[in-house]
Amino acid sequence: MSKPQIELIKNAGIVGAGGAGFPTYIKYGAKVDTFIINAAECEPLIDVDKILIQNYFEKVYEGIKTASELLEAKRVVLALKAKYKSAIEVIEQFKKKNNINDFEIYKMDNFYPAGDEQVLVYEITGKIVPEGGIPLMVGVVVSNVETLFNVANALKNIPVTEKFVTVNGQVKFPQTIIVPVGTPINVILDYCGLDKSKDFKVLDGGPMMGKLIDETDYAVKKTTKSILVLPSDNIVIIQKLRSKANQVKRAQAICLSCRMCTDLCPRYLLGHSLFPDELMKKMYKGTLNDDELERFSFSYLCCDCGVCELFSCPVDLSPRSLLNYIKEKLAQLKVKNPHTRKDLNVNEFREYRKVPVNRLISRLNIEEYDVKTELKQFDAKIDFVKLYLTQHIGAKSIPIVNVGDKVVAGQIIAKIPEDKIGSNIHSSIDGVVKEISNDYIIVEKS
Repeated sequence: MSKPQIELIKNAGIVGAGGAGFPTYIKYGAKVDTFIINAAECEPLIDVDKILIQNYFEKVYEGIKTASELLEAKRVVLALKAKYKSAIEVIEQFKKKNNINDFEIYKMDNFYPAGDEQVLVYEITGKIVPEGGIPLMVGVVVSNVETLFNVANALKNIPVTEKFVTVNGQVKFPQTIIVPVGTPINVILDYCGLDKSKDFKVLDGGPMMGKLIDETDYAVKKTTKSILVLPSDNIVIIQKLRSKANQVKRAQAICLSCRMCTDLCPRYLLGHSLFPDELMKKMYKGTLNDDELERFSFSYLCCDCGVCELFSCPVDLSPRSLLNYIKEKLAQLKVKNPHTRKDLNVNEFREYRKVPVNRLISRLNIEEYDVKTELKQFDAKIDFVKLYLTQHIGAKSIPIVNVGDKVVAGQIIAKIPEDKIGSNIHSSIDGVVKEISNDYIIVEKS
């Protein structure tokens, strides 16, 4: 399969739908030994991958076949948790009915973060991605299920204008919905029965890696997989609201030097030189000088999974926030990641230190929200969409429309800058361009 498919994927504005938003046309320009389809649903309380497989697997398979041929992959593996029995049954029946044997099903244990790219690569291939590296460095590319759904659409010249999102937590009607990209979050929450009389905070993402958002101003991005509403006094929210200064003071005062943050770190267990406990112990002083900052450059290896913050620490400290703080400071000092080792050995206790999702859910006090959601077609009234010019890794998209222009759903309204990596942005509704700022375009419904 040649370049026309890559161009269709590029033109459609496809980025990683379940992670950081890396432009897919770049990823599929490689040649690999193994192509992994990530359906592991890394975070608790999210159902998008399972629902896509159960309802649209024929289309997902079309994307799998296209991607694996572009990548010239010798091995193709669809990875999901063994407990997703309904999804596995759909896949197995599809393979049997169509006499298909061009991909494997890999059934994973129910641990966190099973869907992390580097964890997936090791579980399936036995290869360890080098420190600071990416799966391609060991001959692997990983794609999310929804990304492949979008690839199948791109082959029919259908761009990314819709998003599958699980809405869960403190709402009356938890559900997975299909919404236009750019849909205001407050519209979605009203639709799902948010009780605004209770104190709450909202995350874009799951409880572990989700980011706090202002639900009155924020809109769905191409990377939004979950909107999670949690009580303001939940430990997840408390940790995310604490300032770095507060986290430093807490580390100064109450770190037990127990080493649990390191012993359960997924990257450390894969052999990476990441030692959160060493940083926490050093924080007894409250500050670090520039030389000491460089000593903790292993912070660059942190994948931000949150195990050290929301699961392992017995006194609710946040090594993650301090690792992120060190990364920011090192970047300001223009210190690049010096950790690039390839000769890695997995920790001998790794198999016994995987974080069980059931225990994680209990630790986060979110058991009441652990419900299976059903797929719903979103039919609430939308007055406008807010389309961010940066909702992907790479350069900001450049608007090619003007205020007052009429646009239709699927029309490109912002393009990838010339000679840059980025993503095209398409209007997700028919309407009129109402506003263009440095960060977004607002299209008002006709």
